Amino acid sequence: MNVVNISNLKKSYGTNHVLRGINFQAESGEIIGVIGKNGAGKSTFLEILMTIKQYDAGNVIVLDENIGSLSTNQLEQIRKQISVVLQPTQFYKTLKVEELLKLFKTYYQSSVDLKKVMTDFKLEPHRKKYFDKLSGGWKQIVSLAIAFLAEPKLLILDEPTTGLDPHMRNMLWSYITDYNKRTGGTVILTTHNMDEIELYCDKVMLINNGVNEVFDTTESILASGYKSINDFYLAKVSI
Repeated sequence: MNVVNISNLKKSYGTNHVLRGINFQAESGEIIGVIGKNGAGKSTFLEILMTIKQYDAGNVIVLDENIGSLSTNQLEQIRKQISVVLQPTQFYKTLKVEELLKLFKTYYQSSVDLKKVMTDFKLEPHRKKYFDKLSGGWKQIVSLAIAFLAEPKLLILDEPTTGLDPHMRNMLWSYITDYNKRTGGTVILTTHNMDEIELYCDKVMLINNGVNEVFDTTESILASGYKSINDFYLAKVSI
């Protein structure tokens, strides 16, 4: 199934032409990394996919719907099938982990077993802790657990492992890849960690000068002569 299909996407902020003609496709079950230097337009691209930012031109089809022609109510139906984890994560400071999960389970009208979620994400020892008191890594784990409560067809992650130690990064990625394999859900993420792109992503899109300069499988990029995705990135993007 074609989950996302974008053609000639353009977005400007005044005279700053951030996206100048992006073409992008994502199929069910793919994990796709979006890379580029700071200010390249990665977050703007994700916000358009989330249906929370308007664009100037092009076609953006998400879950078989052209989001540029949808009503507010129709957009809400699309959003129910999309989960998002941003960095940094902020939730209600006065709520405990278990309270947050119960709140979002109700909001999503989710049938997911909350006890299983707590077990799967190793959150039982933290269930009575206030979210605001958790480490950055555990905040991201809780955020991911909440995102999964919606049983999304599309999971969008904006630099999900920023600031995490190697153990927490591996832990977070184990949940992401498990979700991907178990549900066939599609994951689209931005990151500056090129080793994550190389280890976990099926495809990578490099946004450079407002266009997707490269959109290919990681396997194909490495087969073209680059020793690593990091070497590929450094060769393509100038300071």
